[in-house]
Amino acid sequence: MSLQSTQPDVNTLLHNMCAQVLVLTAQLAEFQANPPEAVEQKFNKKVKIVANPSTTFKGDRAPFAEWWIKLEIWIKANWDVFANDFEIATAVLSRLKGPVAGQYTHVQLQECYTAGHWRTWDKLKVEIEKYFKPQAERDWAHQQIHTFKQGNMRTDDFVTRFLALSIQGGLENEHAVELLEHNVSPAIAQ
Repeated sequence: MSLQSTQPDVNTLLHNMCAQVLVLTAQLAEFQANPPEAVEQKFNKKVKIVANPSTTFKGDRAPFAEWWIKLEIWIKANWDVFANDFEIATAVLSRLKGPVAGQYTHVQLQECYTAGHWRTWDKLKVEIEKYFKPQAERDWAHQQIHTFKQGNMRTDDFVTRFLALSIQGGLENEHAVELLEHNVSPAIAQ
Protein backbone atom coordinates (compact mmCIF):
# COMPACT_ATOMS: atom_id res chain seq x y z
CA MET A 1 0.00 0.00 0.00
CA SER A 2 1.51 3.31 -1.02
CA LEU A 3 1.60 6.44 1.14
CA GLN A 4 -0.53 8.28 -1.41
CA SER A 5 -3.44 5.86 -1.20
CA THR A 6 -3.75 6.30 2.61
CA GLN A 7 -3.88 10.09 2.45
CA PRO A 8 -7.19 11.70 1.43
CA ASP A 9 -7.25 13.57 -1.83
CA VAL A 10 -7.04 17.37 -1.29
CA ASN A 11 -9.81 17.95 -3.83
CA THR A 12 -12.04 15.50 -1.98
CA LEU A 13 -11.36 17.28 1.31
CA LEU A 14 -12.13 20.67 -0.23
CA HIS A 15 -15.29 19.33 -1.82
CA ASN A 16 -16.43 17.85 1.53
CA MET A 17 -15.68 21.12 3.35
CA CYS A 18 -17.65 23.11 0.77
CA ALA A 19 -20.55 20.70 1.10
CA GLN A 20 -20.48 21.09 4.90
CA VAL A 21 -20.45 24.90 4.59
CA LEU A 22 -23.44 24.75 2.23
CA VAL A 23 -25.32 22.52 4.69
CA LEU A 24 -24.51 24.86 7.58
CA THR A 25 -25.52 27.91 5.54
CA ALA A 26 -28.84 26.26 4.69
CA GLN A 27 -29.39 25.33 8.34
CA LEU A 28 -28.59 28.89 9.44
CA ALA A 29 -31.05 30.29 6.88
CA GLU A 30 -33.72 27.87 8.15
CA PHE A 31 -33.07 28.88 11.77
CA GLN A 32 -33.23 32.56 10.81
CA ALA A 33 -36.53 32.05 9.01
CA ASN A 34 -38.05 29.77 11.67
CA PRO A 35 -36.17 29.97 14.98
CA PRO A 36 -37.02 27.20 17.40
CA GLU A 37 -39.20 28.44 20.27
CA ALA A 38 -36.64 27.41 22.88
CA VAL A 39 -34.00 29.61 21.24
CA GLU A 40 -36.35 32.59 20.99
CA GLN A 41 -37.36 32.17 24.62
CA LYS A 42 -33.73 31.88 25.68
CA PHE A 43 -32.73 35.12 23.96
CA ASN A 44 -35.89 37.05 24.78
CA LYS A 45 -36.13 36.21 28.48
CA LYS A 46 -33.73 38.98 29.53
CA VAL A 47 -34.53 42.59 30.28
CA LYS A 48 -37.48 43.72 28.22
CA ILE A 49 -36.17 47.31 28.19
CA VAL A 50 -33.54 46.26 25.65
CA ALA A 51 -35.42 45.12 22.59
CA ASN A 52 -34.07 42.24 20.54
CA PRO A 53 -32.62 43.87 17.42
CA SER A 54 -34.32 41.30 15.23
CA THR A 55 -33.95 43.53 12.22
CA THR A 56 -30.99 42.67 10.10
CA PHE A 57 -28.21 44.76 8.68
CA LYS A 58 -28.39 44.39 4.92
CA GLY A 59 -25.19 46.15 3.96
CA ASP A 60 -26.59 49.67 3.52
CA ARG A 61 -23.87 51.50 5.36
CA ALA A 62 -25.93 54.58 6.25
CA PRO A 63 -28.01 52.94 9.02
CA PHE A 64 -25.15 50.75 10.28
CA ALA A 65 -24.18 52.93 13.28
CA GLU A 66 -27.71 52.99 14.69
CA TRP A 67 -28.25 49.27 14.11
CA TRP A 68 -24.82 48.38 15.52
CA ILE A 69 -25.20 50.27 18.81
CA LYS A 70 -28.60 48.61 19.38
CA LEU A 71 -27.05 45.21 18.75
CA GLU A 72 -24.11 45.90 21.07
CA ILE A 73 -26.45 46.99 23.86
CA TRP A 74 -28.63 43.92 23.33
CA ILE A 75 -25.58 41.61 23.53
CA LYS A 76 -24.39 43.33 26.71
CA ALA A 77 -27.86 43.16 28.32
CA ASN A 78 -28.14 39.46 27.47
CA TRP A 79 -24.52 38.50 28.13
CA ASP A 80 -25.33 35.81 30.68
CA VAL A 81 -27.74 34.10 28.24
CA PHE A 82 -24.95 33.20 25.80
CA ALA A 83 -23.11 30.00 26.65
CA ASN A 84 -19.99 30.63 24.54
CA ASP A 85 -18.34 32.53 21.67
CA PHE A 86 -20.17 30.36 19.13
CA GLU A 87 -23.58 31.53 20.35
CA ILE A 88 -22.58 35.19 20.36
CA ALA A 89 -20.98 34.96 16.91
CA THR A 90 -23.98 33.21 15.39
CA ALA A 91 -26.42 35.65 17.06
CA VAL A 92 -24.53 38.57 15.53
CA LEU A 93 -23.57 37.09 12.16
CA SER A 94 -27.08 35.75 11.56
CA ARG A 95 -28.27 39.36 11.46
CA LEU A 96 -25.96 40.33 8.59
CA LYS A 97 -27.75 39.88 5.27
CA GLY A 98 -27.66 41.09 1.70
CA PRO A 99 -24.99 40.90 -0.98
CA VAL A 100 -22.15 42.54 0.98
CA ALA A 101 -22.99 41.79 4.61
CA GLY A 102 -24.23 38.31 3.70
CA GLN A 103 -21.01 37.50 1.88
CA TYR A 104 -19.04 38.80 4.87
CA THR A 105 -21.08 36.46 7.11
CA HIS A 106 -20.52 33.52 4.80
CA VAL A 107 -16.74 34.04 4.85
CA GLN A 108 -16.67 34.50 8.64
CA LEU A 109 -18.74 31.37 9.26
CA GLN A 110 -16.61 29.35 6.88
CA GLU A 111 -13.35 30.55 8.50
CA CYS A 112 -14.57 29.86 12.02
CA TYR A 113 -16.03 26.48 11.13
CA THR A 114 -12.89 25.40 9.28
CA ALA A 115 -10.60 26.57 12.09
CA GLY A 116 -12.88 25.13 14.76
CA HIS A 117 -12.46 28.36 16.69
CA TRP A 118 -15.05 31.11 17.13
CA ARG A 119 -13.98 34.71 17.69
CA THR A 120 -14.57 36.31 21.05
CA TRP A 121 -17.12 39.12 21.19
CA ASP A 122 -14.36 41.72 21.52
CA LYS A 123 -12.54 40.45 18.42
CA LEU A 124 -15.75 40.09 16.42
CA LYS A 125 -16.77 43.67 17.33
CA VAL A 126 -13.44 45.02 16.11
CA GLU A 127 -13.66 43.11 12.83
CA ILE A 128 -17.23 44.12 12.05
CA GLU A 129 -16.59 47.76 12.92
CA LYS A 130 -13.44 47.78 10.82
CA TYR A 131 -15.34 46.36 7.87
CA PHE A 132 -18.56 48.38 8.07
CA LYS A 133 -18.47 51.28 10.53
CA PRO A 134 -15.84 53.92 9.68
CA GLN A 135 -16.86 54.45 6.09
CA ALA A 136 -20.52 54.04 6.96
CA GLU A 137 -20.53 56.96 9.36
CA ARG A 138 -18.57 59.20 7.01
CA ASP A 139 -20.75 58.29 4.03
CA TRP A 140 -23.92 58.88 6.01
CA ALA A 141 -22.69 62.22 7.40
CA HIS A 142 -21.59 63.37 3.93
CA GLN A 143 -24.98 62.49 2.50
CA GLN A 144 -26.81 64.25 5.34
CA ILE A 145 -24.71 67.40 5.37
CA HIS A 146 -25.07 68.03 1.65
CA THR A 147 -28.86 68.03 1.89
CA PHE A 148 -29.20 69.48 5.41
CA LYS A 149 -31.01 72.83 5.17
CA GLN A 150 -31.90 75.18 8.01
CA GLY A 151 -35.48 75.85 6.97
CA ASN A 152 -37.43 77.01 10.06
CA MET A 153 -34.93 75.50 12.51
CA ARG A 154 -33.42 77.80 15.12
CA THR A 155 -29.96 78.95 14.08
CA ASP A 156 -28.17 77.58 17.17
CA ASP A 157 -29.83 74.17 16.71
CA PHE A 158 -28.92 74.17 13.02
CA VAL A 159 -25.28 75.09 13.68
CA THR A 160 -24.97 72.45 16.43
CA ARG A 161 -26.35 69.67 14.22
CA PHE A 162 -24.30 70.92 11.26
CA LEU A 163 -21.07 70.88 13.27
CA ALA A 164 -21.80 67.36 14.54
CA LEU A 165 -22.33 66.15 10.96
CA SER A 166 -19.18 67.90 9.70
CA ILE A 167 -17.07 66.31 12.45
CA GLN A 168 -18.65 62.89 11.92
CA GLY A 169 -18.10 63.24 8.17
CA GLY A 170 -14.49 64.34 8.62
CA LEU A 171 -14.95 67.46 6.50
CA GLU A 172 -12.13 69.92 6.07
CA ASN A 173 -12.87 73.32 7.64
CA GLU A 174 -13.00 75.18 4.31
CA HIS A 175 -15.46 72.74 2.83
CA ALA A 176 -17.60 72.77 6.00
CA VAL A 177 -17.78 76.58 6.00
CA GLU A 178 -18.71 76.58 2.32
CA LEU A 179 -21.52 74.07 2.92
CA LEU A 180 -22.67 75.95 6.02
CA GLU A 181 -22.96 79.19 4.05
CA HIS A 182 -24.85 77.37 1.31
CA ASN A 183 -27.23 75.49 3.65
CA VAL A 184 -28.04 78.18 6.22
CA SER A 185 -31.16 80.28 5.78
CA PRO A 186 -30.52 83.02 3.16
CA ALA A 187 -31.62 85.72 5.62
CA ILE A 188 -29.02 84.53 8.16
CA ALA A 189 -26.28 84.17 5.56
CA GLN A 190 -26.63 87.87 4.60
